Amino acid sequence: MSAGMHCENGDAMSGSEGEAVGASEGRRLAALLQGDAAGRVEPGRRILLKGGSVLSMDAAVGDFAAGDVLVVGDRIAEVGPSLSASDAVVIDARDHIVMPGFCDPHIHSWEGALGRIIPENVPQDTEDAIGGAPVSGRSYMYAAHRAFAPACRPEDIYAGTLNTLLAALNGGITTVVDNMHNARSPEHSDAAVEALLASGVRGVHAVGRPRAGAWAETFPSDVRRLRDRYFSAADALCSMRLYAPGFDDLTDLLPVRKELDLWFSFDSGIERQNLAELYSAGAFDGREAINHGNFLSAEQRQIVIDNGAQVNVCPRIETQFRYGRVPYNEWVEQGLRPGLSNDNPMTYAIDMFAEMRALHLVHRVDAHRDGSASPTLREILESATRKGADNCGVGEIAGSLTPGNKADVILIDTSAPHLFPRNNILASVVQGAGVESVATVMVNGRIVKWQGRLLGVDLPEVRRRVQASHDHLLGAVDWPHASVDFDD
Repeated sequence: MSAGMHCENGDAMSGSEGEAVGASEGRRLAALLQGDAAGRVEPGRRILLKGGSVLSMDAAVGDFAAGDVLVVGDRIAEVGPSLSASDAVVIDARDHIVMPGFCDPHIHSWEGALGRIIPENVPQDTEDAIGGAPVSGRSYMYAAHRAFAPACRPEDIYAGTLNTLLAALNGGITTVVDNMHNARSPEHSDAAVEALLASGVRGVHAVGRPRAGAWAETFPSDVRRLRDRYFSAADALCSMRLYAPGFDDLTDLLPVRKELDLWFSFDSGIERQNLAELYSAGAFDGREAINHGNFLSAEQRQIVIDNGAQVNVCPRIETQFRYGRVPYNEWVEQGLRPGLSNDNPMTYAIDMFAEMRALHLVHRVDAHRDGSASPTLREILESATRKGADNCGVGEIAGSLTPGNKADVILIDTSAPHLFPRNNILASVVQGAGVESVATVMVNGRIVKWQGRLLGVDLPEVRRRVQASHDHLLGAVDWPHASVDFDD
């Protein structure tokens, strides 16, 4: 059952854009479903999400079998049972779970036209492409960095990034750090940022240099221009940070980081850095997000934790690329609960529900096998929401339904047979729900998905762009598989 909509003191509404019992209420609904290009909404506009099972992810707020969430402008104003608000538009959230949007700190969004092109990663040491073209191309390091990345035009970056971010929104991920490791030129960077801004997500553009092939070598010199052109406004929906593999030489990056006062995302290899020295010198200051979190020693992990940095793990990627080693418990045992991230769409569909289930299953297997700790369902949800928000640098405004936070909210429809009746809400979200269950998504107080449909998006045009990019890229690299293949 889709959520209906009505005025607190008015007639019920159908909930479909432009369909209402009265013309004035139709105009009201149309205004509700819109915002400006920067995601801003009218400051005093009031929306009351009424009667849903509220999973706040804030112990001080609590959870409610039947509760309400009041949104005023772009913020959560109140959470509790039996709320009322004069002149509010009411969304009937019965038969829904109301919860904060997921926060993903690590997606390489530019790869969106190449989704699921690697059915099973082939380790690079098995299929080494340095000496020539590989037999299958199924190594991610070869396919992503050596083959497709150098072939990408700015229009491919735009199409792939937009497709990935719309997939994230469609599945209830309201905040994404786009780890853009293919900034081959200023035009490539502009395309990625413009797709981020067009998507409607609360986004962070993490800009980094390509890993292989010819490029304009404008990183990090182009970072200042990007900041000034796109990210200079205060309280903007989107921001930027730096990105680098952990093993990179940071000599040129650290002065830019200090000058522009930016967060830093690091991919694999951070264990090769002298972390104690970097923190002691002030080059690292706690605004570091470490993707994967593998291979650090216990001493290195403690340095990261003691200095307030963040870590995220990628359960599906780690089970395939790292042979099942998801370093979640290693961090938890020393005092830091990691966030969860999807990493790359070339291997899997962007799906936070799948990441949560993978984490749960891997650790339940370990618990039965060797008695190791297994995260609870609530702890897994905390990783997908609050801890993800911390990794994204928005922990003070997102990740929970806390009054004062930005209104990044999702409604999960529980009327379908696989989620009805609701019973345990935590199990319903982690063990039962999926992308198809996300009925409504709100970002910054603006409704971007309504009754299962993304709003303000010309999906046929997006698909046209993505298909054209896909066809160009496969032809440009002489991909050794059919455009649609059944190879195993």
